[in-house]
Amino acid sequence: MTTPDADAEAPSTVPGTTTIAARALEHLATRLVQDAAHAARRDVSVRLADAGGGMRVSVTVPVVLGAHTTGSIAERGSGLRRSVIEGMRVLAGRSVTTVDVRYSGVRRNDARRVR
Repeated sequence: MTTPDADAEAPSTVPGTTTIAARALEHLATRLVQDAAHAARRDVSVRLADAGGGMRVSVTVPVVLGAHTTGSIAERGSGLRRSVIEGMRVLAGRSVTTVDVRYSGVRRNDARRVR
């Protein structure tokens, strides 16, 4: 007994559209920044703009000091840019051409033990 190849029968495209609202993209970028910078939501500001076919993301975030943060500020900024570019590409299918990072202040992130 043979089974037909499922891939051969499945259509390559499915009718319909998927739309991602600008606000959803902004929330996604904010969460990516939070994760990469180890920052609280209230400390993260993100602006999205069109950049000649791509997307420009402007980020304002504090430098976070704590046990889980390593590297110089320049290294952290580079990692943050990579995280936003890759995350937006993988999760939203968007091409981010520029990520501007502005550090505004310093926050201490002391992890507390749960008893």
